[in-house]
Amino acid sequence: MIKKKIPWMILFLLLMVLSIWAVVSRSGSYSLALLKETLRTSNPWWLVAAVIGMFCNVFFEGAALDVLVRALTYTEGEPRIKSHGILYSSADIYFSAITPSASGGQPASAFFMSRDGIPMAQSVVILVLNMLLYTGALVVIGIMGFTFCPEIYYGLDTLAQVLVIIGFCCLLGLCTVFVLILKKELWVKHMAVIAISLGAKLHIIRHKQNMLDRVEKAIEQYKNCAGLISENKRSMVSAFIFNFLQRLSLVSTTVLVYLAFGGSTDNLSAVISAQCLVLVGVYSLPIPGGMGVADYLLISGLTQIEDVASPANLELISRGISFYSCIALTIVIVIVGYLLQERRIRRRKMQEKN
Repeated sequence: MIKKKIPWMILFLLLMVLSIWAVVSRSGSYSLALLKETLRTSNPWWLVAAVIGMFCNVFFEGAALDVLVRALTYTEGEPRIKSHGILYSSADIYFSAITPSASGGQPASAFFMSRDGIPMAQSVVILVLNMLLYTGALVVIGIMGFTFCPEIYYGLDTLAQVLVIIGFCCLLGLCTVFVLILKKELWVKHMAVIAISLGAKLHIIRHKQNMLDRVEKAIEQYKNCAGLISENKRSMVSAFIFNFLQRLSLVSTTVLVYLAFGGSTDNLSAVISAQCLVLVGVYSLPIPGGMGVADYLLISGLTQIEDVASPANLELISRGISFYSCIALTIVIVIVGYLLQERRIRRRKMQEKN
């Protein structure tokens, strides 16, 4: 599995270098001397808290997946499957970050779930459910971004505003489609057939039947998820809360770095709004990890806050902790988790032989 992702890993590293270079060389607010001075005089406890916030990003998604695994794989009278949510979330975060549109995250999580004995059919449902709850949490985060300090959004340049709106519409659209599948399944299916047929006539879609089959399969998966949500409401609420806390942990990292750099508590709502809008805006383009887009949006938002001496410096440190350090952490967890799984699998096979 990892060998197939090597090209994406190389692309990730290239985009990372280009993103950092763009911030450093193209931003008028970047200053190496000011960055060194700011780090020297910063409050270390706020920086430690920011790093803890990064750890919470991995932990809370793992907690959400653990809740869903326990709820959806339990069979009365049989032992519960032991879930390793931190490993699943690390695989999701890491491979989502290095592949376009986060396409590699769910297959990677499903791979590790299957090695833990979770049937593939159940792991797919668990991951789809988590994606829906995660999307719902992001919609709430987006609303926070627009309402906490509306001036931040209106102060963005036109391109940044468009990216945020596109990202929010994509997230809201996914939630809307899911609700419509619950209430108007045949209507959604009919509209999808019309759209695919039109795309085929315009030669935008080449394999019409394959696309129709994928839509049919997706609608069926969502329909199954709808039934599970109604049957496991308490678990769904818990998983949603953990997903929401995961998003808040990313927001908190930027806020805590801002405080570490001597930021005023009077501007916290503005910093929160800026980071919330970033989390939404990165879904506007299918770029691995939202690199480039996230940097551009965050600098655009921070530029409007009066006591931020260098938006580029603040962006580099907060992004370095919340994203790049997180990627480094999750690949370590993935490798160690894979090796531990190998040991458990060998031990299980030996017990079965005996």
